[in-house]
Amino acid sequence: MQKLFASLFLRGLKKRHEVEVMYFGRASEFLMMTSERIAIPNEPLSLRQMLDSLRTRDSRWAYELDDRHVMCTVNQAPAMLWDNIKVGDEIGIFSRKSIFEM
Repeated sequence: MQKLFASLFLRGLKKRHEVEVMYFGRASEFLMMTSERIAIPNEPLSLRQMLDSLRTRDSRWAYELDDRHVMCTVNQAPAMLWDNIKVGDEIGIFSRKSIFEM
């Protein structure tokens, strides 16, 4: 049953050219966000390019998603900023900083 739901969810993301972005720890607290779906172009897109687009939201996003203190996963595997993402991927965003640091 769980596989059925997962396949339906993935099919929905692919149909709309979206990725699922999930925020964890400090990133979630600081940005006041746990997850969202983001539309991406149907062409190669690096993780860095996706983060760059998120940073344009405002200065809080730019600060928290700075390359120096962000770590990411793609489909639950560690990812580098130059790795390409594709429609249907699940992106996890973590901060290297503690939630107690400002």
